[in-house]
Formats: sequence, C-alpha cells, structure tokens
Amino acid sequence: MAGQNYYDALGVSRQASRQEIKKAYQKLAKQWHPDVNKAPEAETRFKEAAEAYEVLGNEEKRAAYDEELRYGAAGFGSAGGWRADGPATGRQAGWDSAFGEDRGSAYSAPGSGFGEDDLFGMFFGSRGAAGRAGFDFFGSSSGFGGGPSMMQAQLEITLEQAYKGGNVSVKAGGREVAVSIPPRSPEGTVIRVPDAAGQGEELLIVLQLAPHDIYGVEDGDLHGTVEIAPWQAVLGGEARVPLPDGSSIKLKIPAGTAGGRTLRIPGKGLKRRNGIHGDILLRLEIVIPEGTGEAEKVLYRRLADTSSYQAGVRCGSGGQERQKAAMG
Repeated sequence: MAGQNYYDALGVSRQASRQEIKKAYQKLAKQWHPDVNKAPEAETRFKEAAEAYEVLGNEEKRAAYDEELRYGAAGFGSAGGWRADGPATGRQAGWDSAFGEDRGSAYSAPGSGFGEDDLFGMFFGSRGAAGRAGFDFFGSSSGFGGGPSMMQAQLEITLEQAYKGGNVSVKAGGREVAVSIPPRSPEGTVIRVPDAAGQGEELLIVLQLAPHDIYGVEDGDLHGTVEIAPWQAVLGGEARVPLPDGSSIKLKIPAGTAGGRTLRIPGKGLKRRNGIHGDILLRLEIVIPEGTGEAEKVLYRRLADTSSYQAGVRCGSGGQERQKAAMG
C-alpha cells in the first residue's frame, strides 16, 4: 500500500500508547490472518499489519521511525523506504524483513514482544472455540518464508489422560493420527506431530484440560477438598485420596485439625512451568454426617455437658486490617 505509513496501517495516531498499538495489531491480525480470512488481499493486509507492529511495537525502532517521518521519508513503498530492522535506503520493507527467511510459521513478528503464544491466545482463547471439548482445528499456515506448512489445533483431554499420558487418536487431514501425550502434562503443553496428514504438514497441538469433578489445576498443583467428621478433626484419622491415574493414597489427618487447614501431598501433581512436579493440596472441611442417629446425639450431648468451650465472635483478619488502618 504505497504511501501509507505504519500508523495508518494499524489505524492509530502518532500519539498512541504501546498498549493501544498492540491492541490495534491484535484486532487486525485476527481479522486478516490467512488461516481465518480467505480473501485475496488477506495475506497482504496481514503482512502490512505485522510489519507495522514490528516497528511501532519496539520503542527504539519507533523512535527512529518517528524521526524519519519528520522528514517525510517513511511509509510503505516510499522513496526512502523503511525496513522492520531499520531504515533501508532504496529498498522497500519486505515480508522476509518482518518474519525472517527460516521461520516455519510466518504469523508472528519476532522481536516485537508478540509471538506465536500470543497468537494462539488470540484465536484459541482460554478454552477454545465456544468451549467445545475434543479436537478443534484452527487451520494451516501456508509455509511462508520457506518453512514447512503447519496445521494448528487444540485438543481437550481429561485430567486422567494428562496425568497418565499415552496415545490419543485424532483425525487430521482425513486420516487417524496418534498423538503421544507425555505423563503429567499441564494445560498449554504444545505437542508437534510431523507429517500429520501425510502431505508434509506439521500438526501443532495445544493441550487443554476439561473440568474435573474433584481437582482444580493451577500451575501443576491439584487442588481439592477433603470432608472430615468432627471426631476426626479432634482425634485425627485417615482419608483415602484418589489420584488421576486410578490409584489412591492415604492422607493422614493430624489430631486437633481445624477446618480450613490445607494438607499437602508433595510431588503428585502435574508438571509445573519449571519442569518439576506440582503437589496435591487438600483443604479440610469439617462436616456433620447426614443421618445422625439418637445414639450419636447422646454422645454429642455428653460432650457438650463436659466441655468448657463457649462459642463466641472474634474479629476476622479483614476487621483487624481495618482497625490497624484506622489507628494508623
């Protein structure tokens, strides 16, 4: 688009903040990404937006570009020319300047702070299209820049599958493909399957975890709740905790345990970002068992008669903080 400068390409003013520039690029990338938009001009528009963001998303490059603008030398196809890696006298900014000649995927701008992970977040979202479970294709890149073409997809699996690992069969390009899931794989794990459709295409899969009946997952840690009876809280005891691989482990409940206490089973979670295994964290909740009979009520009454404990109200942590703030 000869004569159009980078600010015009993103639809922002020259006073736009870095965040405004990034949001503008995200919007245009989603609109013109060749995997989503099949219009003839989509590839060109996507390249122009990515090239503009490569410059304006970098403070040093943007400052140099603004200086060029003052002399009227910058812009797409302008006489002076401008490349994403700086001014390029007599040479128009090109596709390779923005993405590099050896990239397998041409859909991100290296060095700009907006890479493939960000693009996955833009198109997949936190749970994928409409929250659907299963295998969702996003599309395939056309191998710009000389690299192999790539199909992109997300695969929603159960916590049990992620914990145990193993092969999951999916359909890609009309054929069955076995996807090998490493044991203890956390959400967001990326699995590459070469030549998935038998046409030289690489399948790039991002794992998503389906909601689980017992455990919530946070950075490799599994969070759950263990319900215990009042006498277990006082005397201690054991609880059997099921693991996602089908086995179970005995959890020792210390005597004198208060409700709300969290017990830890180390090393039994999924992998964390640092590569080590997370823990299982179990919050204890004291419950009154349903169907309490008369014999049990007699024991409770005897306990009430012999105990000197008196119920009362105390200031919670939030109230203490407010008191300190008022006094301070």
